[in-house]
Amino acid sequence: LLTRTTLTEGDGLTASWTAGDGLTYCNLSRKNAMTDDIYSGSLTATSTAATSQFTGDVTCNGGDYLAVVYPAATFTTNSQYTITLSGQDGTLAGLATRFHYVYGKALVNSVTDATADATMPKMKSLLTVCKFSFVDKTTNEAIPVLSLSISYGGIGSDVGAYPQTATVSLKDTDDAILDQANVHATGAAGSSEALTVTCPSAQDAVYVALLPTAAARTFSFSVSDGSGNTYTGTAKATLAEGEYIAATGLKLTKQQ
Repeated sequence: LLTRTTLTEGDGLTASWTAGDGLTYCNLSRKNAMTDDIYSGSLTATSTAATSQFTGDVTCNGGDYLAVVYPAATFTTNSQYTITLSGQDGTLAGLATRFHYVYGKALVNSVTDATADATMPKMKSLLTVCKFSFVDKTTNEAIPVLSLSISYGGIGSDVGAYPQTATVSLKDTDDAILDQANVHATGAAGSSEALTVTCPSAQDAVYVALLPTAAARTFSFSVSDGSGNTYTGTAKATLAEGEYIAATGLKLTKQQ
């Protein structure tokens, strides 16, 4: 099982588990027949490696489908869950452990005594990881980033804002369980604010998890360098699910 609990930058991003990483499962196939409560709980990675087994108590029967998600999430139904994009700190480590959302759909092949045997394909990343760095449009000097605000630009009802949360739907409108490839994160409508990334200290580059886009979109950026200066600008891009984008050297204009 491949996921993004540890991200290492090189030729793209490489990923591995860390022993003790917490995941969540939810049984997509059944609820408690008496209470209608869902079956959901915690799983733990046992190895620090690219692949790992998980331990935990799971309520299931052979033939059931389980949602397996990282980072750990709270399920209130077995048809969808919510992820958050706010609170990012611009570091690769912070993104890996808190915001690089991955999803897997496991099939329980058999249950023998207290052991369930399940198989799952490679887990999929729900968001796009972006590495941003900026330069002053006039001087071409690098801009240290203490905080970065990102919003949609161009035209549309969401211009000037960015979703702070997103919904991940696991079933279709007929309550049929979706194939893993058809599970996506959909940004919640109605946000009136930009997505703000606050770094622990000024950084040359920031790492941000963003929602994929169906087509090219304009993004607006506002950077504070921690010395009282603000820089703004825009860029246009298409963000693909699971993609890593190094958007470095973007030119911004210093505000007077």
